[in-house]
Amino acid sequence: MPELRSSYLARLAVSPTTCQRSFNNDYAALPTPKPRDTIRPVPTTRELLEATIALEKQSMALYARFAKIFYDDPRLHEFWFNMARDEARHVGALDLVSTVLELEGVLDKPSPIAMRAEDIERLRALLDRCLNQPAETLVLERALAIALEVEETELEDMVGDLLRALRQNDEYERCQRLLIHDLGELSYMIEQHCHDLALLQRCDELVNHHAETLRHCTTVR
Repeated sequence: MPELRSSYLARLAVSPTTCQRSFNNDYAALPTPKPRDTIRPVPTTRELLEATIALEKQSMALYARFAKIFYDDPRLHEFWFNMARDEARHVGALDLVSTVLELEGVLDKPSPIAMRAEDIERLRALLDRCLNQPAETLVLERALAIALEVEETELEDMVGDLLRALRQNDEYERCQRLLIHDLGELSYMIEQHCHDLALLQRCDELVNHHAETLRHCTTVR
């Protein structure tokens, strides 16, 4: 796979943003509870890890399917196979963390991060839909767009947040570097094979987001 070009790297300039929130405690009113606001039990770390691993396996299966569909083109086959392999590495990292936490007797404690069941179901439904796309409709441009749609979900942020919350910093950094590399390759493929500047910009913004997150986390350590 060709190295990322300097023109691509130049697009990753960081523009810092500032988030401001203000609260008026004198006049703030508590919202009226609605049925859908019912408090649900906090999932255990085991439950969240199992759900996350299952989603990562679906992503791996999606990219492995693309590798098979584009098998006749060695460059495309290699690209999709590498994407699948790196998802498998994410699965392995999470499996390792799960094993260590079980040995420490803390796997069934409440999860250190929040994740709504409906968010997990939405991610699962998206991956199911992508996996069931008819092969004859999967031209390269469509496959690249699907890959970006999957990578834009909260899944990778959830994996990163979970690893950091569990103080698995080495695994977190390893996964983030793999992710940034893969997104850079995805951006290059979009630039080479798609005539869609908006799609390319979305991908570059995603690379920038994860690169900034990694830089921030390594700085504060």
